[in-house]
Amino acid sequence: MKRIILGACALFGLSATAQAQMSIGIEAGATYNTLTQVINGVDRDTEGQVGARGGIIFNIPLGESSRFHLQPSLIYDAGSGSKSDYSSQTATGSGVPVYERDMRHYRINQVNLPIYLVYKFGDPIYDENHFFIGLGPSFSYTVGGRLHQIYSNWFNGRERTKDNDLPINVGEGTYKDYKEFNVGASVTLGYEFKPGIYVKGHYTYNFLNMHPLASSKNEMQAMQAGLTVGFFFKKFERYKY
Repeated sequence: MKRIILGACALFGLSATAQAQMSIGIEAGATYNTLTQVINGVDRDTEGQVGARGGIIFNIPLGESSRFHLQPSLIYDAGSGSKSDYSSQTATGSGVPVYERDMRHYRINQVNLPIYLVYKFGDPIYDENHFFIGLGPSFSYTVGGRLHQIYSNWFNGRERTKDNDLPINVGEGTYKDYKEFNVGASVTLGYEFKPGIYVKGHYTYNFLNMHPLASSKNEMQAMQAGLTVGFFFKKFERYKY
């Protein structure tokens, strides 16, 4: 995965050098995130949550007066994840009831690298305002976050509760909470105005199981939808696109 991200960064540099008409911009917005939680073979009901994103974007035309553009971005994404709540009631061999409850709230912070191949509608020379649509891969690297877990059990009328709200341990293995790298597919749809301002929505479906003990009994899969506002500092000098 590291090689993929490094290769993508190299592609940005080569493309930027080759295209004199490149534009650079900034963008920020809100996201709605879900993270499936299958833990110890139990498929939990999850609650999505709102997050925020912001970063820089590059627009590189793929030829003179072309409707196709390459748009890589480097985005900081905060607040991905979900909440889940699980409870069960059993009994010992002598019939004594045993009750347990496990609440987990994942808040994931990542650096995202989406790379869109964008098609801009209208005429590249005369249409200053236009719709656009894009599709491409998205790469993510987890840089931190928090895991809030409240675990309670009742036995013989006595309750024991553990309440931990700690930074996430990133990596794979028994004492980790969430994996580092993820890869997905993303689609975007938006509208760009003459001054360089644009509004767009996006949806990203990530493919990898992010549980640190990934198996059929331990699965975490992230998805995200979002709305973003951005601005290109430099519109193309020769073409309005």
